[in-house]
Amino acid sequence: MTGRAADGTAVPPAAAAPSRAEGVALGEPTAPGSAVYTVVLKSDDTGHSWSGTEKIAFTNPGKAAITEFWIRLWGNGDAGCGGVPPERMTDLVGGRIAETTQNCTAYRIELDTPLASGAQGEVSFTLAIDVPVRRDRFGVNGVDTYLGNALAVLAVKDENGWELPPYVDFGESYYSLTADYDVTLDHPAALQVPSSGTVAGETPTGDRVSTHIVANKVRDFSWSAGAYHHDTVVTAAGVTVDAYWPNSESDSNCRELMRYAASALDSYGERFGAYPYPRFTIVFDEFGSAFDGMEYPNYVLASAYRGAVAHEVAHQWWFGLVGDDQYRHPWLDEAFAEYSAEQFEGGGSPAHGCDWVAADERMDVSMDVFEKAGDPLYHDAVYHEGTCMLYDLERTIGRTAMDQLLRGLVSQYEYGVVRPADVRALAASVSGQDLTAFWQRWRNTAG
Repeated sequence: MTGRAADGTAVPPAAAAPSRAEGVALGEPTAPGSAVYTVVLKSDDTGHSWSGTEKIAFTNPGKAAITEFWIRLWGNGDAGCGGVPPERMTDLVGGRIAETTQNCTAYRIELDTPLASGAQGEVSFTLAIDVPVRRDRFGVNGVDTYLGNALAVLAVKDENGWELPPYVDFGESYYSLTADYDVTLDHPAALQVPSSGTVAGETPTGDRVSTHIVANKVRDFSWSAGAYHHDTVVTAAGVTVDAYWPNSESDSNCRELMRYAASALDSYGERFGAYPYPRFTIVFDEFGSAFDGMEYPNYVLASAYRGAVAHEVAHQWWFGLVGDDQYRHPWLDEAFAEYSAEQFEGGGSPAHGCDWVAADERMDVSMDVFEKAGDPLYHDAVYHEGTCMLYDLERTIGRTAMDQLLRGLVSQYEYGVVRPADVRALAASVSGQDLTAFWQRWRNTAG
């Protein structure tokens, strides 16, 4: 995320450090793994409200039977449970909702029948989404609708238990494992639906269109709805870049930024490892004080300027491919994305000062600390000091070892989840150096 947000309120701390294994969290008893989401939704005439069905199929990869799990509905995070929540799950088949917590963003599901080791199971339900009017990643911005983190997704259970952090107004709480999505969106023909994944087909019926989208091995599925301008370009590596923007944005600027995003995809692919998906979608718009951009797999929102584009494209590696617990370790993806973006833009040194703004400021704390302290401290510690730290790490171990670190993180944790300890261990391995003092100097030793 490229942030500009206002202060948030204090929240309880998150539970745990994430797992690293591809698609499966550590610990026993296990949580569902190898998830497949099948979603069929129909919008109203504006694209502001959607309703339909969602099915989550999964396996039990562990030894103990699975009797329950948690589902996240992040769209309720801001509004909470008062009145009619923006997102509702009803008519659950295969289990029942036993508990709701974290402002109706976390639902404990008890299965009708325990799922034995190695067995396959599923739950299905009716999903209703009414997007609130606000400039946000989940909001109606003018006439355009943004449905970031709108689908119900499985929560992660790792070696420390279920991860059920609260929603945060700035930064992110999201932590999810890769899964396959098959999504059908029935919408007015006048509205386009840029999204994660690749369009598998479109079926027109009168003044409406049913768009079938497939997204495999992604952490989430998000989309927008609006009467956008659209253009496309193919990168040198063969990735299709689809760009969308509303009437309020300049056609020429957005087309130039589309080509800039294509160049960034190729550049990052050469340095970190190839972008493995056939399509990348970017939507340009202005979100006021909320944020300058927001990352999702294969799909990002970005303000129409180069810095936001470079940062959000970098998130396709740092978060999209190399996952992390964004609540517990916010620096992991944001610092790597900002460092990558600044270097892509030609920066040989950090684009800002590297002085801590508070004596007790630390990089290795979680979002509950930053929400209490406010966005300025979060932005400085995670983005500014995090970028400075990675530039300093490159100076300390050398460019060759730094490139080995970045490529190693992608090759070892692609589609999985990385922890701070993994980054430190790999940095020591590729450099052959004891970096203990380095991490202490950058106030980054936890996790």
